Amino acid sequence: MAKKNKKKDRAAAGKARKPAPKARAVKKPVARPAAAAVPKPVDIDPGWTWDDNYPFVQGKKIGPLIYVSGQVALDRDGNVVGAGDIGAQTRQALENMQTVLEAAGASLNNIVKMNSYITDASVYRDFSAARTQFLGGLRPASTVVVVAALAFEGLMVEIEAIALKP
Repeated sequence: MAKKNKKKDRAAAGKARKPAPKARAVKKPVARPAAAAVPKPVDIDPGWTWDDNYPFVQGKKIGPLIYVSGQVALDRDGNVVGAGDIGAQTRQALENMQTVLEAAGASLNNIVKMNSYITDASVYRDFSAARTQFLGGLRPASTVVVVAALAFEGLMVEIEAIALKP
């Protein structure tokens, strides 16, 4: 009982309890835009039959990007074009690249990066001349690498590219 009396005495002495703190306003989370869906990769098939038995596609389109597999101097039937002639092989590889890009709804003008592999450094000037003649004023970021050999006998050049088609 003595405890109850002490509480009454405090209240009477002006030492009342402190009021409970006011509740704080809670901020609602800001709505974020939904994440963009990742585009589904689409195979690019120019309709050649020689490549049907290989475990790759000639190109892959993902959103606005088109990745063109290495193109070589093979005609639509899989025969080497321009044996021993880097200029003829370069033109054929670029014609093949053009075909793949057109199948993806793009053109050579959409190329932003090009990698080329040649088997003989001594024919670089002829390769470069044929490429310049075929591409005209198009100047994508480029790399040229000299390699010991390519996948098929008789091939002297392989060219791959990345294109951007907004």
